[in-house]
Amino acid sequence: MNRKLLSIFVIAVGLLVASIPAIAHHGVAGYDLTKTITVHGTVTKFDWSNPHCVIHMDVKNASGEVQNWTIELAAPSLLSRIGWTKNAMKAGDEITADLHPAQNGAPVGISGTITFQLKIVINGQALPMR
Repeated sequence: MNRKLLSIFVIAVGLLVASIPAIAHHGVAGYDLTKTITVHGTVTKFDWSNPHCVIHMDVKNASGEVQNWTIELAAPSLLSRIGWTKNAMKAGDEITADLHPAQNGAPVGISGTITFQLKIVINGQALPMR
């Protein structure tokens, strides 16, 4: 009986330790939530994965140089509830993104809204953006 109890305890502790990175991940301290900027560019990659979907895109800055931006979105489970799928975006799509930028000035942001310039249709309906 003691051996079974010890096994359960070891498994429980292991699960708790494994879950610590997931709890720590969900911070937004690195983003300026008081500021919203708009970037326009071309999708280079769309990651449909947990814990958050991510858009990688090329954006021309004020001097005309291309910057590689990374935009963190909601989890796939939340996006799928409003009609998004893993095929919602593909490399080459032109998008405009409203986002909260990184506080340190890096080309990284967390999503506000995404508005496609091209029309995305899924099963006869436009892809919801909010």
